[in-house]
Amino acid sequence: MTAAIPAAPAPPVAGTLRAARGAAAAAGEAASLSVGIEVARVALVIGLVFLHYFSFPNIATSPFTGMDPHHHPVATFVNSFVLFFFFSAVPLLSAISGWLFFGFDRGDARAAMARRVRKRAGSLLAPLVAWNLLAVLLVAALWRAAPASGLFTQFGFDPAAAGVFGTLDAVLGVTRLPIAFQFWFVHDLFLSVLAAPLLWLLLRHAPFAGAALLGAAWVSEFDFGVFFRTDVLFFFYLGALARTRNADPRIGWTATLWLLGLYTTLMALRAAAPLAVDMEAADARALVDLATRLARPLGVAACWGVCLRLAALPSGRALARWGGAAFFLHAAHYPLIALVKFALWKAVPAETDVWMLAHYAASVATTVALCALAAVGLFRLSPGLYAFLAGGRRLA
Repeated sequence: MTAAIPAAPAPPVAGTLRAARGAAAAAGEAASLSVGIEVARVALVIGLVFLHYFSFPNIATSPFTGMDPHHHPVATFVNSFVLFFFFSAVPLLSAISGWLFFGFDRGDARAAMARRVRKRAGSLLAPLVAWNLLAVLLVAALWRAAPASGLFTQFGFDPAAAGVFGTLDAVLGVTRLPIAFQFWFVHDLFLSVLAAPLLWLLLRHAPFAGAALLGAAWVSEFDFGVFFRTDVLFFFYLGALARTRNADPRIGWTATLWLLGLYTTLMALRAAAPLAVDMEAADARALVDLATRLARPLGVAACWGVCLRLAALPSGRALARWGGAAFFLHAAHYPLIALVKFALWKAVPAETDVWMLAHYAASVATTVALCALAAVGLFRLSPGLYAFLAGGRRLA
Protein backbone atom coordinates (compact mmCIF):
# COMPACT_ATOMS: atom_id res chain seq x y z
CA MET A 1 0.00 0.00 0.00
CA THR A 2 1.50 3.29 -1.05
CA ALA A 3 1.75 6.01 1.54
CA ALA A 4 0.00 9.27 0.72
CA ILE A 5 2.35 11.92 -0.51
CA PRO A 6 1.88 15.15 1.46
CA ALA A 7 0.98 18.20 -0.57
CA ALA A 8 3.88 20.41 -1.34
CA PRO A 9 3.76 23.84 0.27
CA ALA A 10 2.58 26.60 -1.99
CA PRO A 11 5.47 28.30 -3.67
CA PRO A 12 6.28 31.81 -2.45
CA VAL A 13 4.98 33.25 -5.71
CA ALA A 14 1.47 31.90 -5.04
CA GLY A 15 1.46 33.39 -1.53
CA THR A 16 2.65 36.68 -2.92
CA LEU A 17 -0.12 36.68 -5.52
CA ARG A 18 -2.76 35.94 -2.87
CA ALA A 19 -1.41 38.74 -0.69
CA ALA A 20 -1.42 41.09 -3.66
CA ARG A 21 -5.01 40.17 -4.52
CA GLY A 22 -6.02 40.73 -0.89
CA ALA A 23 -4.29 44.09 -0.80
CA ALA A 24 -5.92 45.07 -4.08
CA ALA A 25 -9.35 44.07 -2.77
CA ALA A 26 -8.80 46.06 0.43
CA ALA A 27 -7.65 49.07 -1.59
CA GLY A 28 -10.73 48.75 -3.81
CA GLU A 29 -13.03 48.67 -0.78
CA ALA A 30 -11.28 51.71 0.71
CA ALA A 31 -11.57 53.57 -2.59
CA SER A 32 -15.27 52.69 -2.87
CA LEU A 33 -15.85 53.89 0.69
CA SER A 34 -13.98 57.12 -0.04
CA VAL A 35 -16.10 57.75 -3.14
CA GLY A 36 -19.24 56.99 -1.13
CA ILE A 37 -18.24 59.61 1.44
CA GLU A 38 -17.73 62.22 -1.30
CA VAL A 39 -21.09 61.32 -2.87
CA ALA A 40 -22.74 61.69 0.54
CA ARG A 41 -21.18 65.10 1.11
CA VAL A 42 -22.43 66.52 -2.16
CA ALA A 43 -25.86 64.85 -2.23
CA LEU A 44 -26.70 65.65 1.38
CA VAL A 45 -25.69 69.30 1.12
CA ILE A 46 -27.90 69.61 -1.96
CA GLY A 47 -30.61 68.08 0.21
CA LEU A 48 -30.01 70.86 2.74
CA VAL A 49 -30.51 73.43 -0.02
CA PHE A 50 -33.92 71.86 -0.66
CA LEU A 51 -34.61 71.96 3.06
CA HIS A 52 -33.69 75.67 3.29
CA TYR A 53 -36.13 76.63 0.57
CA PHE A 54 -38.59 76.64 3.48
CA SER A 55 -42.19 77.53 2.56
CA PHE A 56 -43.58 78.67 -0.78
CA PRO A 57 -43.91 82.46 -1.08
CA ASN A 58 -47.71 82.14 -1.33
CA ILE A 59 -48.13 79.74 1.61
CA ALA A 60 -48.16 80.77 5.27
CA THR A 61 -47.92 77.20 6.62
CA SER A 62 -44.41 76.04 7.51
CA PRO A 63 -43.29 72.76 5.88
CA PHE A 64 -41.96 71.78 9.32
CA THR A 65 -45.58 71.36 10.34
CA GLY A 66 -46.42 69.15 7.37
CA MET A 67 -48.57 69.59 4.29
CA ASP A 68 -51.32 72.20 4.12
CA PRO A 69 -54.52 70.19 3.46
CA HIS A 70 -56.44 73.29 2.46
CA HIS A 71 -54.00 75.24 0.28
CA HIS A 72 -52.10 73.53 -2.52
CA PRO A 73 -51.92 70.13 -0.78
CA VAL A 74 -49.81 68.45 -3.49
CA ALA A 75 -47.09 71.09 -3.59
CA THR A 76 -46.96 71.49 0.18
CA PHE A 77 -46.84 67.71 0.66
CA VAL A 78 -43.83 67.39 -1.66
CA ASN A 79 -42.05 70.31 0.00
CA SER A 80 -42.67 68.92 3.48
CA PHE A 81 -41.76 65.34 2.51
CA VAL A 82 -38.41 66.39 1.00
CA LEU A 83 -37.69 68.50 4.08
CA PHE A 84 -38.37 65.61 6.48
CA PHE A 85 -36.48 63.16 4.27
CA PHE A 86 -33.33 65.29 4.40
CA PHE A 87 -33.52 65.64 8.15
CA SER A 88 -31.13 62.68 7.89
CA ALA A 89 -28.46 64.85 6.21
CA VAL A 90 -26.89 66.40 9.30
CA PRO A 91 -26.86 63.11 11.29
CA LEU A 92 -25.20 61.22 8.41
CA LEU A 93 -22.62 63.96 7.81
CA SER A 94 -21.91 63.94 11.55
CA ALA A 95 -21.49 60.15 11.61
CA ILE A 96 -19.08 60.36 8.67
CA SER A 97 -17.08 63.03 10.52
CA GLY A 98 -16.88 60.83 13.62
CA TRP A 99 -15.79 57.85 11.51
CA LEU A 100 -13.01 59.86 9.88
CA PHE A 101 -11.85 61.62 13.03
CA PHE A 102 -11.36 58.44 15.06
CA GLY A 103 -9.49 56.54 12.36
CA PHE A 104 -6.22 56.40 14.30
CA ASP A 105 -4.26 53.70 16.14
CA ARG A 106 -4.99 53.32 19.84
CA GLY A 107 -1.32 53.71 20.71
CA ASP A 108 -1.19 57.10 19.00
CA ALA A 109 -4.52 58.36 20.35
CA ARG A 110 -3.37 61.41 22.31
CA ALA A 111 -1.05 62.81 19.64
CA ALA A 112 -3.50 61.94 16.83
CA MET A 113 -6.40 63.71 18.55
CA ALA A 114 -4.25 66.79 19.20
CA ARG A 115 -3.24 66.92 15.53
CA ARG A 116 -6.79 66.44 14.33
CA VAL A 117 -8.25 69.06 16.65
CA ARG A 118 -5.71 71.57 15.31
CA LYS A 119 -6.57 70.59 11.77
CA ARG A 120 -10.32 70.93 12.41
CA ALA A 121 -9.70 74.40 13.87
CA GLY A 122 -8.47 75.38 10.42
CA SER A 123 -11.13 73.52 8.46
CA LEU A 124 -14.17 74.27 10.66
CA LEU A 125 -13.64 77.18 13.05
CA ALA A 126 -11.67 79.47 10.73
CA PRO A 127 -14.16 79.34 7.82
CA LEU A 128 -17.06 79.65 10.28
CA VAL A 129 -15.60 82.95 11.50
CA ALA A 130 -14.79 84.13 7.98
CA TRP A 131 -18.20 83.40 6.45
CA ASN A 132 -20.14 84.85 9.37
CA LEU A 133 -17.96 87.94 9.50
CA LEU A 134 -18.60 88.38 5.78
CA ALA A 135 -22.34 88.09 6.43
CA VAL A 136 -22.10 90.75 9.16
CA LEU A 137 -20.32 93.10 6.76
CA LEU A 138 -22.93 92.49 4.05
CA VAL A 139 -25.80 93.17 6.45
CA ALA A 140 -24.07 96.32 7.70
CA ALA A 141 -23.64 97.51 4.11
CA LEU A 142 -27.30 96.74 3.40
CA TRP A 143 -28.31 98.64 6.53
CA ARG A 144 -26.37 101.66 5.30
CA ALA A 145 -27.91 101.48 1.83
CA ALA A 146 -31.49 100.48 2.69
CA PRO A 147 -32.23 100.58 6.44
CA ALA A 148 -35.88 99.64 5.90
CA SER A 149 -35.14 96.51 3.83
CA GLY A 150 -37.11 93.39 4.67
CA LEU A 151 -34.00 91.27 4.10
CA PHE A 152 -32.94 91.88 7.71
CA THR A 153 -35.48 89.27 8.77
CA GLN A 154 -33.36 86.65 6.98
CA PHE A 155 -30.50 87.23 9.43
CA GLY A 156 -32.00 88.29 12.78
CA PHE A 157 -29.24 90.84 13.19
CA ASP A 158 -29.63 94.58 13.76
CA PRO A 159 -26.34 96.42 13.06
CA ALA A 160 -27.60 99.53 14.85
CA ALA A 161 -28.17 97.74 18.17
CA ALA A 162 -25.70 94.84 18.06
CA GLY A 163 -22.61 96.38 19.63
CA VAL A 164 -19.34 94.50 20.00
CA PHE A 165 -20.71 91.52 21.92
CA GLY A 166 -23.76 91.22 19.67
CA THR A 167 -21.51 91.18 16.63
CA LEU A 168 -19.21 88.54 18.13
CA ASP A 169 -22.27 86.52 19.11
CA ALA A 170 -23.56 86.69 15.54
CA VAL A 171 -20.18 85.52 14.23
CA LEU A 172 -19.39 82.79 16.76
CA GLY A 173 -22.88 81.67 17.76
CA VAL A 174 -22.27 81.88 21.51
CA THR A 175 -25.87 82.42 22.68
CA ARG A 176 -27.73 82.57 19.35
CA LEU A 177 -27.55 81.01 15.92
CA PRO A 178 -24.72 82.39 13.80
CA ILE A 179 -25.81 85.13 11.42
CA ALA A 180 -25.32 82.61 8.59
CA PHE A 181 -27.58 80.19 10.42
CA GLN A 182 -26.51 77.08 8.45
CA PHE A 183 -23.21 77.27 10.35
CA TRP A 184 -24.94 75.94 13.46
CA PHE A 185 -23.90 72.54 12.13
CA VAL A 186 -20.23 73.56 11.81
CA HIS A 187 -20.42 75.16 15.27
CA ASP A 188 -21.71 71.96 16.86
CA LEU A 189 -19.34 69.77 14.86
CA PHE A 190 -16.33 71.73 16.08
CA LEU A 191 -17.58 71.46 19.68
CA SER A 192 -17.93 67.69 19.13
CA VAL A 193 -14.31 67.62 17.94
CA LEU A 194 -13.22 69.53 21.05
CA ALA A 195 -15.04 66.93 23.13
CA ALA A 196 -13.10 64.11 21.41
CA PRO A 197 -10.89 63.28 24.47
CA LEU A 198 -14.02 62.77 26.60
CA LEU A 199 -15.65 60.76 23.84
CA TRP A 200 -12.49 58.66 23.58
CA LEU A 201 -12.74 57.77 27.27
CA LEU A 202 -16.31 56.62 26.73
CA LEU A 203 -15.35 54.69 23.60
CA ARG A 204 -12.59 52.86 25.47
CA HIS A 205 -14.26 52.16 28.80
CA ALA A 206 -18.03 52.36 28.30
CA PRO A 207 -18.77 52.50 24.57
CA PHE A 208 -22.39 51.38 24.63
CA ALA A 209 -23.24 53.18 27.86
CA GLY A 210 -21.85 56.31 26.20
CA ALA A 211 -24.08 55.72 23.19
CA ALA A 212 -27.09 55.28 25.49
CA LEU A 213 -26.26 58.46 27.41
CA LEU A 214 -25.81 60.60 24.31
CA GLY A 215 -28.81 58.95 22.68
CA ALA A 216 -30.97 59.90 25.66
CA ALA A 217 -29.71 63.49 25.42
CA TRP A 218 -30.52 63.51 21.71
CA VAL A 219 -34.03 62.13 22.14
CA SER A 220 -34.80 64.54 24.99
CA GLU A 221 -33.17 67.45 23.10
CA PHE A 222 -30.82 68.18 26.01
CA ASP A 223 -28.08 70.43 24.62
CA PHE A 224 -25.49 70.31 27.48
CA GLY A 225 -25.64 74.10 27.57
CA VAL A 226 -23.31 74.63 24.59
CA PHE A 227 -24.77 72.80 21.59
CA PHE A 228 -27.61 74.06 19.44
CA ARG A 229 -28.81 70.49 19.01
CA THR A 230 -27.27 67.21 20.08
CA ASP A 231 -27.89 65.56 16.70
CA VAL A 232 -24.30 66.30 15.70
CA LEU A 233 -22.71 65.07 18.93
CA PHE A 234 -24.74 61.84 19.09
CA PHE A 235 -24.20 60.77 15.49
CA PHE A 236 -20.55 61.89 15.59
CA TYR A 237 -20.19 59.47 18.49
CA LEU A 238 -21.98 56.69 16.61
CA GLY A 239 -19.60 57.12 13.68
CA ALA A 240 -16.67 56.98 16.09
CA LEU A 241 -18.14 53.91 17.79
CA ALA A 242 -18.44 52.10 14.46
CA ARG A 243 -14.84 52.99 13.57
CA THR A 244 -13.31 51.98 16.90
CA ARG A 245 -15.28 48.71 16.93
CA ASN A 246 -14.05 47.92 13.40
CA ALA A 247 -17.63 47.69 12.12
CA ASP A 248 -18.11 47.13 8.41
CA PRO A 249 -19.62 50.40 7.10
CA ARG A 250 -21.01 48.83 3.95
CA ILE A 251 -24.74 48.18 3.57
CA GLY A 252 -26.02 45.71 0.99
CA TRP A 253 -28.34 46.87 -1.74
CA THR A 254 -31.23 44.67 -0.60
CA ALA A 255 -31.01 46.01 2.94
CA THR A 256 -30.77 49.53 1.55
CA LEU A 257 -33.96 49.11 -0.45
CA TRP A 258 -35.85 47.87 2.61
CA LEU A 259 -34.51 50.71 4.76
CA LEU A 260 -35.23 53.27 2.06
CA GLY A 261 -38.76 52.00 1.54
CA LEU A 262 -39.51 52.08 5.26
CA TYR A 263 -37.97 55.51 5.79
CA THR A 264 -39.72 56.97 2.74
CA THR A 265 -43.06 55.64 3.97
CA LEU A 266 -42.55 57.07 7.44
CA MET A 267 -41.55 60.50 6.12
CA ALA A 268 -44.54 60.50 3.75
CA LEU A 269 -46.79 59.78 6.72
CA ARG A 270 -45.09 62.57 8.66
CA ALA A 271 -45.64 65.04 5.83
CA ALA A 272 -49.31 63.99 5.65
CA ALA A 273 -49.78 64.11 9.45
CA PRO A 274 -51.95 67.29 9.38
CA LEU A 275 -54.62 65.24 7.62
CA ALA A 276 -55.14 63.20 10.77
CA VAL A 277 -53.46 65.07 13.64
CA ASP A 278 -54.18 68.49 15.09
CA MET A 279 -50.72 70.00 14.77
CA GLU A 280 -51.79 72.99 16.85
CA ALA A 281 -52.21 70.73 19.91
CA ALA A 282 -48.92 70.78 21.83
CA ASP A 283 -49.10 67.16 23.06
CA ALA A 284 -49.96 65.75 19.63
CA ARG A 285 -47.23 67.80 17.96
CA ALA A 286 -44.68 66.65 20.55
CA LEU A 287 -45.51 62.97 19.93
CA VAL A 288 -45.30 63.40 16.15
CA ASP A 289 -41.96 65.21 16.44
CA LEU A 290 -40.60 62.49 18.73
CA ALA A 291 -41.61 59.79 16.25
CA THR A 292 -39.95 61.76 13.46
CA ARG A 293 -36.76 62.02 15.49
CA LEU A 294 -36.70 58.31 16.31
CA ALA A 295 -36.99 57.48 12.60
CA ARG A 296 -33.86 59.46 11.77
CA PRO A 297 -31.36 56.59 12.21
CA LEU A 298 -33.32 54.71 9.54
CA GLY A 299 -32.78 57.65 7.21
CA VAL A 300 -29.08 57.72 8.02
CA ALA A 301 -28.68 54.04 7.14
CA ALA A 302 -30.87 54.29 4.03
CA CYS A 303 -29.14 57.38 2.65
CA TRP A 304 -25.71 55.90 3.35
CA GLY A 305 -26.65 52.72 1.50
CA VAL A 306 -27.84 54.78 -1.48
CA CYS A 307 -24.59 56.78 -1.49
CA LEU A 308 -22.55 53.56 -1.50
CA ARG A 309 -24.63 52.29 -4.42
CA LEU A 310 -24.10 55.54 -6.32
CA ALA A 311 -20.37 55.32 -5.67
CA ALA A 312 -20.27 52.21 -7.84
CA LEU A 313 -21.95 53.97 -10.79
CA PRO A 314 -20.39 56.40 -13.29
CA SER A 315 -22.93 59.07 -12.32
CA GLY A 316 -22.00 58.71 -8.68
CA ARG A 317 -18.29 58.94 -9.40
CA ALA A 318 -18.97 62.10 -11.43
CA LEU A 319 -20.90 63.55 -8.49
CA ALA A 320 -18.08 62.59 -6.10
CA ARG A 321 -15.65 64.77 -8.07
CA TRP A 322 -17.56 67.76 -6.68
CA GLY A 323 -16.83 66.67 -3.11
CA GLY A 324 -14.42 69.58 -2.74
CA ALA A 325 -17.32 71.99 -3.31
CA ALA A 326 -19.67 70.54 -0.67
CA PHE A 327 -18.52 72.78 2.19
CA PHE A 328 -18.55 75.83 -0.07
CA LEU A 329 -22.10 75.03 -1.20
CA HIS A 330 -23.16 74.60 2.41
CA ALA A 331 -21.61 77.94 3.34
CA ALA A 332 -22.82 79.98 0.37
CA HIS A 333 -26.31 78.66 -0.37
CA TYR A 334 -28.13 80.81 2.19
CA PRO A 335 -29.39 83.53 1.94
CA LEU A 336 -28.75 83.07 -1.79
CA ILE A 337 -31.63 80.62 -2.13
CA ALA A 338 -33.97 83.11 -0.43
CA LEU A 339 -33.01 85.78 -2.97
CA VAL A 340 -33.33 83.33 -5.88
CA LYS A 341 -36.69 82.07 -4.61
CA PHE A 342 -38.28 85.49 -4.49
CA ALA A 343 -36.68 86.60 -7.76
CA LEU A 344 -37.94 83.54 -9.66
CA TRP A 345 -41.39 83.78 -8.09
CA LYS A 346 -42.05 86.81 -10.27
CA ALA A 347 -41.82 84.53 -13.31
CA VAL A 348 -44.44 82.04 -12.08
CA PRO A 349 -47.39 82.41 -14.50
CA ALA A 350 -50.00 80.87 -12.19
CA GLU A 351 -50.07 79.79 -8.54
CA THR A 352 -50.90 76.16 -9.23
CA ASP A 353 -49.30 73.12 -7.63
CA VAL A 354 -47.44 72.27 -10.83
CA TRP A 355 -45.94 75.73 -11.22
CA MET A 356 -45.13 75.90 -7.52
CA LEU A 357 -43.18 72.65 -7.73
CA ALA A 358 -41.44 73.84 -10.89
CA HIS A 359 -40.43 76.98 -9.01
CA TYR A 360 -39.24 74.84 -6.09
CA ALA A 361 -36.98 72.75 -8.31
CA ALA A 362 -35.76 75.75 -10.33
CA SER A 363 -34.88 77.71 -7.19
CA VAL A 364 -32.74 74.90 -5.81
CA ALA A 365 -31.12 74.13 -9.19
CA THR A 366 -30.30 77.81 -9.77
CA THR A 367 -28.84 78.20 -6.29
CA VAL A 368 -26.66 75.11 -6.64
CA ALA A 369 -25.50 76.20 -10.11
CA LEU A 370 -24.61 79.71 -8.95
CA CYS A 371 -22.66 78.32 -6.00
CA ALA A 372 -20.84 75.87 -8.29
CA LEU A 373 -19.91 78.68 -10.70
CA ALA A 374 -18.71 80.82 -7.80
CA ALA A 375 -16.66 77.90 -6.46
CA VAL A 376 -14.99 77.24 -9.81
CA GLY A 377 -14.35 80.95 -10.41
CA LEU A 378 -12.84 81.49 -6.96
CA PHE A 379 -10.75 78.33 -7.19
CA ARG A 380 -9.28 79.44 -10.51
CA LEU A 381 -8.64 82.92 -9.18
CA SER A 382 -7.07 81.83 -5.89
CA PRO A 383 -6.88 78.13 -4.94
CA GLY A 384 -5.56 79.06 -1.50
CA LEU A 385 -8.42 81.42 -0.70
CA TYR A 386 -10.91 78.89 -2.00
CA ALA A 387 -9.42 76.16 0.18
CA PHE A 388 -9.64 78.42 3.23
CA LEU A 389 -13.33 79.21 2.62
CA ALA A 390 -14.13 75.60 1.66
CA GLY A 391 -12.89 74.01 4.87
CA GLY A 392 -9.50 73.04 3.49
CA ARG A 393 -10.93 71.29 0.42
CA ARG A 394 -9.90 71.89 -3.18
CA LEU A 395 -11.79 71.20 -6.38
CA ALA A 396 -10.82 68.14 -8.36
